[in-house]
Amino acid sequence: MIPLVRPFPPPLDRLHAWCQGDGVTHLDGRPVEDILDLYYYTPEDGNLRLDLSREDGTAVSLELDPGDLDQVTACFAPLEFKTCACDCVFCFVDQNPAGMREPIYVKDEDYRFSFLYGNYITLTSLGKRGLARIKEQRMSPLYVSVHATDIDVRTRMLGIKRRMDVVAILRDLCEAGIEIHTQVVLCPGWNDGAILEKTFRELLELAAPPEDDAAPFSPISPRGHGYEAGEETLPTRGGVRSLAVVPVGLSAHRKGLTKLDPATPEIAAMAIEQVAAWQAEAQQRVGYGFVYLSDEFYLLADRPFPPTESYDGFWQVDNAIGLTPRLRDAWAEELSWAAEDGDAPALPLTVLTGELAARAWRREFTPVLEAAGVPPVQVHGIENTFYGHTVTVAGLLSGADLKRGLAALPAEPLQRVVLSPRVFNADGLTLDGLTFEEVTADQPHPVEVGEEDGFIDFWSRLR
Repeated sequence: MIPLVRPFPPPLDRLHAWCQGDGVTHLDGRPVEDILDLYYYTPEDGNLRLDLSREDGTAVSLELDPGDLDQVTACFAPLEFKTCACDCVFCFVDQNPAGMREPIYVKDEDYRFSFLYGNYITLTSLGKRGLARIKEQRMSPLYVSVHATDIDVRTRMLGIKRRMDVVAILRDLCEAGIEIHTQVVLCPGWNDGAILEKTFRELLELAAPPEDDAAPFSPISPRGHGYEAGEETLPTRGGVRSLAVVPVGLSAHRKGLTKLDPATPEIAAMAIEQVAAWQAEAQQRVGYGFVYLSDEFYLLADRPFPPTESYDGFWQVDNAIGLTPRLRDAWAEELSWAAEDGDAPALPLTVLTGELAARAWRREFTPVLEAAGVPPVQVHGIENTFYGHTVTVAGLLSGADLKRGLAALPAEPLQRVVLSPRVFNADGLTLDGLTFEEVTADQPHPVEVGEEDGFIDFWSRLR
């Protein structure tokens, strides 16, 4: 049943008042579990019939034009995600400090959210029913945390009791036409070296080559996930489309957890060499690179990024796979257009961000800006005292650390300060629950939350 949290809007409110606890149970006689069922089973022609259960146990029906479905679904409670039963040795949720908001400690493991938003799942809680539904409703693409295809290694890393063959499940999904993007969180001594090579090779076996010499599957969304709204026909090719390798993140709050070693510059350099060879092999076999390293490896090892075309469709840009070179090249092009239009940025900026992003700024972005002759940008990397100095990404900066970074700036002259958009969640809160107003209070500088893809346009609008 799909619970209602607000009344239907006029003129769909002809079923009297609705209360919390009422819900939709069937569509044209078929039981429905959630909103995805409604959209999947809605007929293309003719009206649909919704069966609803009142809180007092009475049942009523409503005939509805499919064009009104969006108005109805806006009245439903949000999807509640299924939680993860794994006890992964590297799970970052377990590394959070005490005293944070309750949602911070929730681990999600929901194939619906993988389909809708690109969330990674392990498939350990999928079950036969979930597997059948994915295949029937063509929930594609999915994003799967593999970590290792070796059954023993994966079982230990995920902290599960049931041995499961993730390759067999992936093969079943691929044969049903589901496209899958995978990831490995690289934990030195656990799933690197020969285990990582085995993972690459077994997943490459599930990678279908492009059809009819066409380009490999490329996502429509600029964020690397999903398809264009209103697209009438979706790709039908199933297969593992990409493998992302990201380094393990280790916070200062690992008391009582499994000892893990961080990725060092030496390990990063070794991974870069391995993956470069594997990409050349994949190019020969399936027509594109297939396996990609996160930006952190290249920054940690101080190695140049591959050319942007080697990232193919930028499938996993939200996983920091190719984000830095993608932004670097996009900003260079946008600066050229802005100069032609007489709309180039006119104000100097001060950027406060994580230490890893600051390294990317100085190495990749600043030379592009200097070549374009725009006003200077000062970049300050903020040490993460909330999670510990080993956590360097901007998205894990706390409000308290941001406040500290702002307070460290000299009061004069005034600077136009820009914060990373990744430090605030959808509710406008930092990880430690501070609002933008609380972060920026009691300091003299005007502060903005920047953009990534539209950074040059954002900068040009500042006056």
